[in-house]
Amino acid sequence: GSEVVFDHSFANLNSRRLHHQSRQTGASPPPITMASVLQSLALPSASQLVRATPCRQRQVSVARGVVGSPRVPGSVRFGIVAAPSSWTLGGVLHSGSSRGFRVVPNTASVSFTTAPPSAPSPPPAPAGDALPPPAVFNVACAAAEMRAKQDPSTTLALGFSAGLLIGVGALLMTCVGGASPGLATANPGLSAYLKGAIGLPAGLTLVILTGGELFTGNVFIMLSGLFSKRVSAAALMRNWSLSFVGNFLGCLALAYLAVGANTAAAPAAKAAAMGLAAAKCALPFSVAFIKGILCNWLVCLAIWGTMASTSVAGKILAIFWPISMFVALGFEHSVANMFIIPHGMLCGAKVTVGEMMMNNILPVTLGNILGAAVFASGLMYWSYGRK
Repeated sequence: GSEVVFDHSFANLNSRRLHHQSRQTGASPPPITMASVLQSLALPSASQLVRATPCRQRQVSVARGVVGSPRVPGSVRFGIVAAPSSWTLGGVLHSGSSRGFRVVPNTASVSFTTAPPSAPSPPPAPAGDALPPPAVFNVACAAAEMRAKQDPSTTLALGFSAGLLIGVGALLMTCVGGASPGLATANPGLSAYLKGAIGLPAGLTLVILTGGELFTGNVFIMLSGLFSKRVSAAALMRNWSLSFVGNFLGCLALAYLAVGANTAAAPAAKAAAMGLAAAKCALPFSVAFIKGILCNWLVCLAIWGTMASTSVAGKILAIFWPISMFVALGFEHSVANMFIIPHGMLCGAKVTVGEMMMNNILPVTLGNILGAAVFASGLMYWSYGRK
């Protein structure tokens, strides 16, 4: 008994092989028979399968649960599709045919029954579009190794780019969701969702698609590599320092550009920019710290989702939910605040540089690091990286 599977590449391969042999000997090309094909591959003879019967389509029925499973375009699952030209199993398979058979020996008996022409076979199930969690953690560790070997100027440049893009997202959030005071008064929940959905998800999407070096994401990536002993502490600190500085410079540049472009010239937008900056710098240290923990836990889950997904659409969706969630819930992201607070200051907010750094950037950055270390890199390493 053997499992017979219709296979496109098999026939082409053996057709070329037999015709090549005939050209070397000078003889006319022989017809391709199942016996000659099986003999060339040291497989059982076609006569051991079934009696030859001309057909257009035959259904595979195999005992003991062993069934044919074609995996070529145009074939039918659990069945055999005939070539446009006629053919016979065990007889002559003409060289003009573009299809053939692959025979896999097994202990099951094989029989063929004609498939009803009106009952099409079900299409094959689509392949999954996400990596399993252990593979995602390995991707994160490989990304850490790549970042550890990256030229410092490249890390700084990509960090600057990431700062610009996160700044654009934060600017959009400020000028759309933040500049809707009527909505905030009438429906605070919807206003919070609007701020979360419009702005920062778009910014992080652009960072991921352009390969930017985002400090908060690098905390998760580099710690994963450090816990797995694939990068050194020195490489981690170098990456964190360069990406942090690059992000800050990019956010500051975008803040000045936004003010120069009068993006927040509308009274509602200007008031929103000033109010956001003042509110963030008025947070108690402990509150800003805890908000930073919760924020980067969600940001790292977004980064994790982009590594798990194998499609651009999947990456965008993986980013949207965690990022919109942290903004709507009022958590604190150090890189976004590197734009929001300077932008508010440039618009007229009564906030000093010292208040910005000590009341927000410092506690939020520490919280971002701890959130990634415990709830992202730490948990994932313990679950998937110890073996």
